[in-house]
Amino acid sequence: MGIFRSRPRGTGRPVPGDPDDFWAWWSERGRALVTTAVGGEQPGQAFDALTTAVHALHPGLAWEVGPGELSAYVLALSPEGDPELRAPARRWLLAAPEPDPTWSFTDHRPPDPTPGSGTLSIDGGPELDLGDVLVSARSSGSRFDVAVFHPAFTGLDETVRERVTYLVLDGALGENDVELWLGTIEATDVRPPDGFGLAALRAAVDDRRSAHVDADGRPTWTLLRGETADGPLIASAQTPLHPLTAAQLTRYAAVTLPYRERSPDGFPTGASLDSLREIEDGLTEALGTSGAVVAHQSCAGTRLVHLYLDDATKALEVVRRTASTWGEGRARVESSLDPGWDRVRHLRS
Repeated sequence: MGIFRSRPRGTGRPVPGDPDDFWAWWSERGRALVTTAVGGEQPGQAFDALTTAVHALHPGLAWEVGPGELSAYVLALSPEGDPELRAPARRWLLAAPEPDPTWSFTDHRPPDPTPGSGTLSIDGGPELDLGDVLVSARSSGSRFDVAVFHPAFTGLDETVRERVTYLVLDGALGENDVELWLGTIEATDVRPPDGFGLAALRAAVDDRRSAHVDADGRPTWTLLRGETADGPLIASAQTPLHPLTAAQLTRYAAVTLPYRERSPDGFPTGASLDSLREIEDGLTEALGTSGAVVAHQSCAGTRLVHLYLDDATKALEVVRRTASTWGEGRARVESSLDPGWDRVRHLRS
């Protein structure tokens, strides 16, 4: 079976639609229509209806139907790299039915089954053999900085080279892994002496993911240290610290907690450390799936707890109510919309 796609429609910033409306359409009519279409019967009518249903969620979302790993077919919604569209795509996925032998679902463009095979053509240009792609990679914290080469790049302008590079990487790794595990990305027309193919890149990224994600797919935690004008700082942050780990959590909340018992370096000790652990555990329990503690940092007698919340819930009220129980000084809560998780970028490893 081939891969069928629909691109997003250019718009302003409409209010996202209700995922339940999409899944009601899918159950009543859409599933049968699209299943028949991938078999080659009246694909135009079915895919037009699918496009209408997806754009009712948000006209900036794109969809793709192709062979699935868990099922015969997979329906993927893609935010096309727009951080503000990750949340509606993730809420759509969270509301999806369980996968079955025919259909499974994902909120990002999945990788090709065999990276490095096949060809790629841009806007009717020459076909590029993906087996000729070479990648060089340098470890940078939890990510790889990569340079991508193809012999045809010498005849392409920089804009086209970059576009090809991102399409090649998306195909080899899938959209999510490109964002989670790659840092700087360069398109080069200079053959790398240490280059390797796309299949080897996927294997390296798979190894990197397994080192930072537990058996249940949850991020691990990394300890960080630094120096500030107020003294030494110690922090702990989930890795990867990226919105794709919980794309429906778009509201940032910072909880500032002064503590009494501290070491000469200003870090919490004794009963204060126990109390900080208790309130963070209380936040996690009270929020459930509507929010998450993603990092905390301590310096000079103050802990700053970083959270992300689902703005479609009352999670912020839960945070404020829980913070008000802090007994070692006045707790402060600040919040802002931050779908790109930019407020914690300094803690990414």
